[in-house]
Amino acid sequence: MVKISDAELEVMKVVWNRKRATSVEIIEDLKDVTWNYNTIRTLIKRLLVKGAIEIVKKEGKTYTYKAVIGEDEYKVDLTRKILKKLYHGSISEFVIQYCENGGLTETEVKQLIAEINKMADHIN
Repeated sequence: MVKISDAELEVMKVVWNRKRATSVEIIEDLKDVTWNYNTIRTLIKRLLVKGAIEIVKKEGKTYTYKAVIGEDEYKVDLTRKILKKLYHGSISEFVIQYCENGGLTETEVKQLIAEINKMADHIN
């Protein structure tokens, strides 16, 4: 999987959200970020070189981009890397530590239990 920096991830989020985006749209959606136009253009170029996005349309000087890497695919890959690096690949170790530190609300605990029960039903 392509390594994406935190700044590049902000651009990817815009592209994922819009499905297809021009640089003007990306800049508009990132208006609350303190980057200038050239910084965002550089991030777009880096993502192109890495193969994370591609140009799907060109009209004059306007390019339209779409993601090559799916958002869910990226999240799963990054999660696996973080779990491997910090928790020996164990999701249960992560969840236990997170819960012990008050990281889940009562609603989230109920949702998690429901998901675990569904998965257990599929295993049995």
